[in-house]
Amino acid sequence: MTKISVCTIYAKRQLHLQNLVKGLTRSYLHPDELIIVCMDDGLPNLPVTPFKIIARAIATENNCLPLAKARTKAAEIASGDRLIFLDVDCICHRDLVSIFNYHLDREDALYQGSVRYLRSGWQKYSWSIETLEKQSSFHQLQETEVTGKTKVLHPYELFWSLCFGIRKNTFMTLGGFDSRFIGYGGEDTDFAFTARHNNIPFYKISALAYHQYHPSYDPPLNHLAEIANNARVFYRKWDILPMKKWLDRFVELGYLRILNNQIEIIRYPTDTEIKACLKE
Repeated sequence: MTKISVCTIYAKRQLHLQNLVKGLTRSYLHPDELIIVCMDDGLPNLPVTPFKIIARAIATENNCLPLAKARTKAAEIASGDRLIFLDVDCICHRDLVSIFNYHLDREDALYQGSVRYLRSGWQKYSWSIETLEKQSSFHQLQETEVTGKTKVLHPYELFWSLCFGIRKNTFMTLGGFDSRFIGYGGEDTDFAFTARHNNIPFYKISALAYHQYHPSYDPPLNHLAEIANNARVFYRKWDILPMKKWLDRFVELGYLRILNNQIEIIRYPTDTEIKACLKE
């Protein structure tokens, strides 16, 4: 009998995690378990669930959240042979689990879910799928919306670990997320490139999650050192630089120098400069 494990990683977003759990409890098909890997944080109070919740903790590395390592840890803990990864910011649609399960049952592949983004001011404490739908929209960079049980081939460069599904055996065969990526940036594209290198098909499907709004930085100066370090790791592995939009912006602003694909940090942003990039 097949089992489904939902995997998420968590740090300091208590209400987001509570909403994620609430969404899973309202699903048409419940997972067999929810695996939560806490990064230098304890598990908050969570709603009562019809499925098991298994939590583990790992420490940060170099003052950075070990996102890649945490996702792989969640997969290792999972007892299910079908894995669904949801970021802590996600609230699943009622049929997300069943749609992932439908596709994972039929083809061994990597599946990207669909995401709608909730706007600032959305109702965080009392919501329904209907209100989430009204208060959200698709990201402008997403390709054509997928509906029903169809699947469309998707560019590996557009893989995002925010919401995806894969069979556990395949995930482990790929080696999971590369733990050399520490903190923010690069680990998703690296994972997708590894799937492509191993001839694993990559599809986008209609399994829908709603991304809970939170402030962000544009450009992400708060992650400059992590992005630079992870880009170096990526280049050594794939011989191309990832995250070109961000890297080019950092060069333009005078924080980086890139010569022959070698990245040099010229200076670090001040707290004031970082704060100026915060988008509420």
